Amino acid sequence: MALGRGHDLFNLLALPACLYYMPKEFYIPFTAGYLFGTFLLSPDLDLPNSKPAKRWKAFRHLWKPYQKASRHRGLSHIPVLGSFTRIAYFLTVLIFLYFVLLGLSAKYAPALKELLLAFDPFETLSRLAQREEVFYFSLGVVASEVFHVFIDLLTSLLKRFKILAK
Repeated sequence: MALGRGHDLFNLLALPACLYYMPKEFYIPFTAGYLFGTFLLSPDLDLPNSKPAKRWKAFRHLWKPYQKASRHRGLSHIPVLGSFTRIAYFLTVLIFLYFVLLGLSAKYAPALKELLLAFDPFETLSRLAQREEVFYFSLGVVASEVFHVFIDLLTSLLKRFKILAK
């Protein structure tokens, strides 16, 4: 798809159909996950110059190790597994940054260190994992990935038939 515009448009057009099947009380978390998956956590994060990677602005560098470890349309484009991998990677980076900040604050900002020690990222993740809203948010991320992969397969198939027709 040209520069990812087609993915964004297709995903946005598919969102109302997805919401039709969602319980109304989970529209917001599902939609938030779906939009996060479409615009920021796309399978195309494995490409350094993709639109989703550029949308991270200065934080796009956090995705460099992920991009080096991934090949385009590899693991990142396997529905559910790709979403799980990107979410796990993102959470791992956040936890790593928490510990880096904790280590730096121990030396340079003791007041910040005390504040950081009051926060337990693993307990927070454990509590979040038990919430239905997080399930529907994750389902939104996965749904956006499924549509992304579908449109990739469809465009590849159409290109192949175009070549065969010549």
